[in-house]
Amino acid sequence: MSARYPFFKGMTPILPSVFREDGTPDLEAQGRLVEYVLSCGAVAIGHMAGASEYYKISEYDRDPMLRALARQVNGRVPIFVGTTDIARRTAIRQAEEAADQGADLIMVCSPVVGSMSEADLLRYYEDVGRATSLPVILQDTGASAARYTADFILRAADRVPNIGYVKAEGVNALPKTKRLAAEFGGDVQIIGGSAGFEMPTLLRLGITAFMTGTECTDVHNDCIQAYFAGDEPRADELYQRTILPYLRFFTMASRFSLKHMLCRRGVLTNTVLPFPVEEQTPDPFIVAELDRTLDCINEYRGKKVL
Repeated sequence: MSARYPFFKGMTPILPSVFREDGTPDLEAQGRLVEYVLSCGAVAIGHMAGASEYYKISEYDRDPMLRALARQVNGRVPIFVGTTDIARRTAIRQAEEAADQGADLIMVCSPVVGSMSEADLLRYYEDVGRATSLPVILQDTGASAARYTADFILRAADRVPNIGYVKAEGVNALPKTKRLAAEFGGDVQIIGGSAGFEMPTLLRLGITAFMTGTECTDVHNDCIQAYFAGDEPRADELYQRTILPYLRFFTMASRFSLKHMLCRRGVLTNTVLPFPVEEQTPDPFIVAELDRTLDCINEYRGKKVL
């Protein structure tokens, strides 16, 4: 079976939304973030997804942020843009606008408010898919994993011909990924996520692209490139020594931690989160333990980059 669209091989990170202290978008910092992930080997860049806190971005800020992203990337790698919205008509409009804003693909997850029936969710994907000629990434999330069963995802891909990619997450991500990979074969690409958890296992299942946050794009890329080079033990070691240790603290306050780590690297200058802030700064002890872990990773890698 031939692929609906070309498959990605490598890191496809999602950008956070970067703001100044006064709540206005910091497009200059967004540009630095783009250059950072490209320097880390990103093969595609995403925005307006969950890690971007897309549901807090106003229509007044969304368009200039996406157009600035397209100008900065300047065709060097594909751009994928989340078009999900609680309002179906807004989701459709955002899908219609995506190509003009510079997107090469769109990504659609379930709306963050309310509970949709399977029939309504399938209709949602059909309506958004018809609104664009761009390829669609169907995004499963930890919050929607119970609804996004393998059967549902297979039905959605059957009914929406421009679904060419699936990002599977949640508590049952591994068995779901295994089944989807077998059922889709070479037709639809499965993209790994879950912040980087279980990366070597996903690689062994045949996953070749990963969509995580931007805080450690280079560290994640080291792991998958070792695997691609045929050094599976090295990939396992890198996962155990450089990814898993920081994730334990990172996930206690992931939105803060992501920007905190980017500040440590000199990419960002503040940890401002879009308002309203759902997640407060974690206990200083936890931040200190995260920093201690990052220092240990730096020492292991022989680089002071985290």
